[in-house]
Amino acid sequence: MRSIKVLAIDPSGHYKNKKATIGVAFCEWENLGERNILSSKDLKNLTLKQHTIESESDLESFYSNLRLSLGSGQIDMVVIEDYILYEGKVGMQTWQQQPTSKTIGVIEHLCREYNIPSHLQTASLVKLWTNYVLAAPIWGYLNKKGNSYMIREFKVSQNRHAMDAFRHNFYWILGENTKWKKNKT
Repeated sequence: MRSIKVLAIDPSGHYKNKKATIGVAFCEWENLGERNILSSKDLKNLTLKQHTIESESDLESFYSNLRLSLGSGQIDMVVIEDYILYEGKVGMQTWQQQPTSKTIGVIEHLCREYNIPSHLQTASLVKLWTNYVLAAPIWGYLNKKGNSYMIREFKVSQNRHAMDAFRHNFYWILGENTKWKKNKT
């Protein structure tokens, strides 16, 4: 039985006059390579957090918390949502500072500093993993409660950015499970 601890981050920078949110999902996955499909039973531990970024000091506080997490020895991989400037958005972002790109650079730097591998994924890769799909019996990660979804004790609608980080974590671990299974045979 193989276990792996993955920290996934949906980053944002500090935008002047605009509140931003960084979503974080820590998942400890076990039974990697045991089956083709990883289910909610394979998710041993889950922590979802959202960090509100309204100032540079909020961003520094996030980096400080990240340093503590990376230095704990409890993280095997960091998955980061990449920032892509799509053609249709270029005009809106001309002459902008691109704070999210800077935040990603700091996260990657901290991963190198603590010798923890990191992987960038675009947001478009995880769009398939909607709440409806993650709640399907084959996966079983989300439970429907009335008009909302829960993932363990976390309400999905109150943890939107953290759930985006979870989707990145899940997408990456599916690919890792497939690679590990191929290497095992």
